[in-house]
Amino acid sequence: MIIAVLGANGYIGHNLIKQLLAETNHSIVALSMQAESMPLNDTRLSKHNVDVFDTEQLRVYLKNCDAAYYLIHMMAQNKLDFAEAESLAAKSFCTAAEGSALKRVIFLGGLGNDNEKLSKHLASRHKTGQILKNGLPLVIEFRASMVIGDGSISYDIIVNLIHKLPILTLPKWAKTLTQPIGLNDALSYLIAAIDLKTSKHQIVEIGGPEQLSYGDLMKRYAAWRNKKMLIVKLHVIPVSVAAWWLNLFTPRIHAKVGRIMVESLSNPMLVTNNVSSELFPEIKPKSLEEVFV
Repeated sequence: MIIAVLGANGYIGHNLIKQLLAETNHSIVALSMQAESMPLNDTRLSKHNVDVFDTEQLRVYLKNCDAAYYLIHMMAQNKLDFAEAESLAAKSFCTAAEGSALKRVIFLGGLGNDNEKLSKHLASRHKTGQILKNGLPLVIEFRASMVIGDGSISYDIIVNLIHKLPILTLPKWAKTLTQPIGLNDALSYLIAAIDLKTSKHQIVEIGGPEQLSYGDLMKRYAAWRNKKMLIVKLHVIPVSVAAWWLNLFTPRIHAKVGRIMVESLSNPMLVTNNVSSELFPEIKPKSLEEVFV
Protein backbone atom coordinates (compact mmCIF):
# COMPACT_ATOMS: atom_id res chain seq x y z
CA MET A 1 0.00 0.00 0.00
CA ILE A 2 1.16 3.54 -0.76
CA ILE A 3 0.28 6.07 1.94
CA ALA A 4 0.59 9.86 1.69
CA VAL A 5 1.24 11.89 4.83
CA LEU A 6 0.31 15.56 4.44
CA GLY A 7 1.86 17.74 7.11
CA ALA A 8 4.84 15.41 7.20
CA ASN A 9 7.10 17.90 8.98
CA GLY A 10 4.68 18.47 11.84
CA TYR A 11 4.90 16.88 15.27
CA ILE A 12 2.34 14.17 14.59
CA GLY A 13 3.32 13.70 10.95
CA HIS A 14 7.03 13.21 11.63
CA ASN A 15 6.40 10.70 14.44
CA LEU A 16 3.70 8.92 12.45
CA ILE A 17 6.06 8.35 9.52
CA LYS A 18 8.71 6.88 11.83
CA GLN A 19 6.11 4.54 13.32
CA LEU A 20 4.71 3.51 9.95
CA LEU A 21 8.18 2.64 8.68
CA ALA A 22 8.92 0.66 11.86
CA GLU A 23 5.62 -1.23 12.13
CA THR A 24 4.34 -1.69 8.56
CA ASN A 25 5.54 -2.59 5.07
CA HIS A 26 3.76 0.34 3.44
CA SER A 27 5.48 2.84 1.16
CA ILE A 28 5.22 6.38 2.48
CA VAL A 29 4.94 9.60 0.47
CA ALA A 30 5.83 12.52 2.77
CA LEU A 31 4.29 15.82 1.64
CA SER A 32 4.81 19.26 3.18
CA MET A 33 6.39 22.61 2.44
CA GLN A 34 9.78 21.32 3.65
CA ALA A 35 9.43 17.55 3.42
CA GLU A 36 12.76 17.10 1.66
CA SER A 37 14.59 18.46 4.73
CA MET A 38 13.19 15.76 7.02
CA PRO A 39 15.99 13.80 8.77
CA LEU A 40 14.32 10.50 7.89
CA ASN A 41 15.62 8.19 5.20
CA ASP A 42 14.30 4.83 4.08
CA THR A 43 13.92 3.03 0.77
CA ARG A 44 10.15 3.01 1.35
CA LEU A 45 10.01 6.76 2.00
CA SER A 46 9.80 9.45 -0.69
CA LYS A 47 9.83 13.12 0.32
CA HIS A 48 8.36 15.96 -1.73
CA ASN A 49 8.11 19.66 -1.06
CA VAL A 50 4.57 20.68 -1.92
CA ASP A 51 2.19 23.53 -1.11
CA VAL A 52 -1.27 22.21 -0.25
CA PHE A 53 -2.74 25.17 -2.15
CA ASP A 54 -1.01 24.04 -5.34
CA THR A 55 -3.76 21.63 -6.35
CA GLU A 56 -2.17 20.44 -9.58
CA GLN A 57 1.18 19.67 -7.97
CA LEU A 58 -0.55 17.90 -5.10
CA ARG A 59 -2.62 15.87 -7.56
CA VAL A 60 0.58 14.40 -9.05
CA TYR A 61 1.76 13.04 -5.71
CA LEU A 62 -1.65 11.73 -4.62
CA LYS A 63 -2.47 9.99 -7.90
CA ASN A 64 -1.18 6.53 -6.99
CA CYS A 65 -1.69 6.65 -3.21
CA ASP A 66 -4.12 4.20 -1.63
CA ALA A 67 -4.63 6.18 1.59
CA ALA A 68 -3.66 9.53 3.06
CA TYR A 69 -3.21 11.14 6.45
CA TYR A 70 -4.37 14.76 6.51
CA LEU A 71 -2.41 16.42 9.34
CA ILE A 72 -2.37 20.01 8.15
CA HIS A 73 -3.16 23.11 10.20
CA MET A 74 -2.49 26.74 9.32
CA MET A 75 -1.97 28.35 12.73
CA ALA A 76 1.68 29.18 12.10
CA GLN A 77 1.28 30.93 8.72
CA ASN A 78 0.97 34.69 8.33
CA LYS A 79 -0.65 35.20 4.91
CA LEU A 80 -4.30 34.46 5.70
CA ASP A 81 -6.64 34.17 8.63
CA PHE A 82 -5.76 30.67 9.88
CA ALA A 83 -9.35 29.38 9.88
CA GLU A 84 -9.93 30.62 6.34
CA ALA A 85 -6.63 29.09 5.26
CA GLU A 86 -7.53 25.73 6.79
CA SER A 87 -10.82 25.62 4.90
CA LEU A 88 -9.13 26.53 1.62
CA ALA A 89 -6.43 23.92 2.20
CA ALA A 90 -8.97 21.17 2.84
CA LYS A 91 -10.89 22.08 -0.31
CA SER A 92 -7.67 22.10 -2.34
CA PHE A 93 -6.82 18.64 -1.03
CA CYS A 94 -10.26 17.29 -1.94
CA THR A 95 -9.92 18.65 -5.47
CA ALA A 96 -6.42 17.18 -5.82
CA ALA A 97 -7.71 13.78 -4.65
CA GLU A 98 -10.28 13.57 -7.47
CA GLY A 99 -9.35 10.77 -9.86
CA SER A 100 -6.66 9.41 -7.54
CA ALA A 101 -6.44 5.89 -6.12
CA LEU A 102 -7.25 7.15 -2.61
CA LYS A 103 -9.64 4.81 -0.83
CA ARG A 104 -9.59 6.52 2.57
CA VAL A 105 -8.32 9.64 4.31
CA ILE A 106 -7.45 9.82 8.01
CA PHE A 107 -7.71 13.22 9.67
CA LEU A 108 -6.67 14.24 13.18
CA GLY A 109 -8.78 17.06 14.59
CA GLY A 110 -9.82 18.27 18.03
CA LEU A 111 -12.39 17.26 20.62
CA GLY A 112 -15.21 19.59 21.59
CA ASN A 113 -19.01 19.61 21.61
CA ASP A 114 -20.51 20.96 18.36
CA ASN A 115 -23.57 22.11 20.31
CA GLU A 116 -21.46 24.51 22.38
CA LYS A 117 -19.70 27.72 21.35
CA LEU A 118 -16.32 26.42 20.28
CA SER A 119 -13.11 28.41 20.10
CA LYS A 120 -12.05 29.53 16.65
CA HIS A 121 -9.36 26.83 16.64
CA LEU A 122 -11.71 23.96 17.51
CA ALA A 123 -14.46 25.23 15.22
CA SER A 124 -11.95 25.29 12.36
CA ARG A 125 -10.81 21.74 13.13
CA HIS A 126 -14.40 20.50 13.03
CA LYS A 127 -15.13 22.45 9.85
CA THR A 128 -12.04 20.96 8.20
CA GLY A 129 -13.31 17.48 9.04
CA GLN A 130 -16.69 18.29 7.49
CA ILE A 131 -15.11 19.66 4.31
CA LEU A 132 -13.10 16.46 3.95
CA LYS A 133 -16.17 14.28 4.51
CA ASN A 134 -18.14 16.31 1.96
CA GLY A 135 -15.44 15.97 -0.69
CA LEU A 136 -14.02 12.47 -0.20
CA PRO A 137 -15.54 8.98 -0.31
CA LEU A 138 -14.28 7.74 3.08
CA VAL A 139 -12.87 9.81 5.95
CA ILE A 140 -11.92 8.60 9.42
CA GLU A 141 -11.81 11.71 11.60
CA PHE A 142 -10.08 11.32 14.93
CA ARG A 143 -10.76 13.99 17.54
CA ALA A 144 -8.27 14.39 20.37
CA SER A 145 -7.37 16.75 23.16
CA MET A 146 -3.75 17.40 24.16
CA VAL A 147 -1.26 14.85 22.84
CA ILE A 148 1.39 14.24 25.49
CA GLY A 149 4.90 13.86 24.15
CA ASP A 150 8.15 15.71 23.62
CA GLY A 151 7.55 18.26 20.87
CA SER A 152 3.78 18.58 21.33
CA ILE A 153 3.10 22.32 21.45
CA SER A 154 0.30 22.20 24.02
CA TYR A 155 2.24 19.82 26.26
CA ASP A 156 5.49 21.75 25.89
CA ILE A 157 3.69 24.91 27.01
CA ILE A 158 2.70 23.25 30.28
CA VAL A 159 6.18 21.81 30.78
CA ASN A 160 7.82 25.21 30.21
CA LEU A 161 5.46 27.04 32.54
CA ILE A 162 6.05 24.57 35.36
CA HIS A 163 9.81 24.56 34.95
CA LYS A 164 10.22 28.32 34.57
CA LEU A 165 7.72 29.70 37.09
CA PRO A 166 8.19 29.18 40.86
CA ILE A 167 4.65 30.53 41.35
CA LEU A 168 2.04 29.41 38.85
CA THR A 169 -1.10 31.52 38.60
CA LEU A 170 -4.14 29.61 37.40
CA PRO A 171 -7.06 31.54 35.88
CA LYS A 172 -10.67 30.40 35.96
CA TRP A 173 -10.34 28.33 32.80
CA ALA A 174 -7.83 26.06 34.56
CA LYS A 175 -10.92 24.27 35.89
CA THR A 176 -11.89 23.21 32.37
CA LEU A 177 -11.82 19.45 31.89
CA THR A 178 -9.61 17.74 29.35
CA GLN A 179 -8.70 14.16 28.45
CA PRO A 180 -5.10 14.07 27.17
CA ILE A 181 -3.64 11.11 25.33
CA GLY A 182 -0.07 9.86 25.00
CA LEU A 183 1.69 10.21 21.66
CA ASN A 184 2.19 6.47 21.13
CA ASP A 185 -1.47 5.78 21.87
CA ALA A 186 -2.58 8.46 19.41
CA LEU A 187 -0.27 6.98 16.78
CA SER A 188 -1.67 3.51 17.45
CA TYR A 189 -5.16 4.74 16.58
CA LEU A 190 -3.95 6.49 13.43
CA ILE A 191 -2.07 3.43 12.19
CA ALA A 192 -4.90 1.01 13.05
CA ALA A 193 -7.29 3.16 11.00
CA ILE A 194 -5.52 2.10 7.80
CA ASP A 195 -6.97 -1.41 8.16
CA LEU A 196 -10.29 -0.50 9.82
CA LYS A 197 -13.13 -2.32 8.10
CA THR A 198 -15.70 0.39 7.42
CA SER A 199 -17.58 1.69 4.41
CA LYS A 200 -18.77 4.99 5.88
CA HIS A 201 -17.33 8.15 7.38
CA GLN A 202 -16.36 7.84 11.03
CA ILE A 203 -15.80 10.39 13.79
CA VAL A 204 -13.73 8.75 16.52
CA GLU A 205 -13.09 10.57 19.80
CA ILE A 206 -9.87 9.42 21.45
CA GLY A 207 -8.31 10.17 24.83
CA GLY A 208 -6.46 8.70 27.75
CA PRO A 209 -8.25 6.93 30.61
CA GLU A 210 -8.47 10.07 32.80
CA GLN A 211 -10.59 13.21 32.65
CA LEU A 212 -9.16 16.07 34.71
CA SER A 213 -8.81 19.84 34.78
CA TYR A 214 -5.85 21.64 33.24
CA GLY A 215 -4.92 22.75 36.76
CA ASP A 216 -4.85 19.17 38.01
CA LEU A 217 -2.87 18.14 34.92
CA MET A 218 -0.20 20.69 35.85
CA LYS A 219 -0.15 19.45 39.44
CA ARG A 220 0.21 15.84 38.29
CA TYR A 221 3.12 16.73 36.02
CA ALA A 222 4.83 18.77 38.74
CA ALA A 223 4.48 15.87 41.20
CA TRP A 224 5.82 13.43 38.59
CA ARG A 225 8.88 15.66 38.19
CA ASN A 226 9.18 16.01 42.00
CA LYS A 227 8.98 19.76 41.50
CA LYS A 228 7.58 21.82 44.35
CA MET A 229 5.69 24.91 43.31
CA LEU A 230 3.11 27.31 44.63
CA ILE A 231 -0.11 27.42 42.64
CA VAL A 232 -2.30 30.51 43.03
CA LYS A 233 -5.81 30.78 41.58
CA LEU A 234 -6.52 34.15 39.93
CA HIS A 235 -9.94 34.02 38.32
CA VAL A 236 -9.61 37.49 36.78
CA ILE A 237 -7.04 36.55 34.10
CA PRO A 238 -8.86 36.36 30.74
CA VAL A 239 -7.85 33.80 28.15
CA SER A 240 -6.64 36.53 25.78
CA VAL A 241 -4.15 37.87 28.35
CA ALA A 242 -2.91 34.39 29.18
CA ALA A 243 -2.38 33.72 25.49
CA TRP A 244 -0.04 36.68 25.04
CA TRP A 245 1.66 35.82 28.35
CA LEU A 246 2.97 32.67 26.65
CA ASN A 247 5.46 34.83 24.76
CA LEU A 248 7.44 35.32 27.96
CA PHE A 249 7.72 31.72 29.09
CA THR A 250 7.50 29.43 26.07
CA PRO A 251 9.76 28.88 23.05
CA ARG A 252 9.14 31.48 20.34
CA ILE A 253 8.43 28.75 17.78
CA HIS A 254 5.46 27.64 19.92
CA ALA A 255 4.18 31.02 21.11
CA LYS A 256 2.11 31.98 18.06
CA VAL A 257 0.37 28.62 17.73
CA GLY A 258 0.05 28.49 21.51
CA ARG A 259 -1.78 31.83 21.61
CA ILE A 260 -4.38 30.41 19.24
CA MET A 261 -4.66 27.05 20.99
CA VAL A 262 -4.93 28.50 24.50
CA GLU A 263 -8.24 30.11 23.56
CA SER A 264 -9.61 26.56 23.39
CA LEU A 265 -8.95 26.04 27.09
CA SER A 266 -12.43 27.33 27.89
CA ASN A 267 -13.95 24.40 25.97
CA PRO A 268 -14.15 21.01 27.70
CA MET A 269 -12.33 18.48 25.54
CA LEU A 270 -13.65 15.10 26.59
CA VAL A 271 -14.45 11.77 24.96
CA THR A 272 -18.24 11.48 25.03
CA ASN A 273 -18.86 8.01 23.58
CA ASN A 274 -17.41 4.49 23.23
CA VAL A 275 -16.78 4.52 19.48
CA SER A 276 -12.98 4.28 19.89
CA SER A 277 -13.18 1.16 22.07
CA GLU A 278 -15.81 -0.39 19.78
CA LEU A 279 -13.77 0.15 16.61
CA PHE A 280 -10.31 -0.38 18.15
CA PRO A 281 -10.79 -2.70 21.17
CA GLU A 282 -7.12 -3.72 21.10
CA ILE A 283 -5.90 -0.21 21.98
CA LYS A 284 -5.77 0.55 25.71
CA PRO A 285 -4.51 4.12 26.28
CA LYS A 286 -2.00 4.53 29.11
CA SER A 287 -2.28 6.71 32.22
CA LEU A 288 -0.66 10.12 32.56
CA GLU A 289 2.37 9.00 34.53
CA GLU A 290 3.03 6.32 31.90
CA VAL A 291 3.13 8.86 29.07
CA PHE A 292 4.72 11.91 30.72
CA VAL A 293 8.14 12.78 29.28
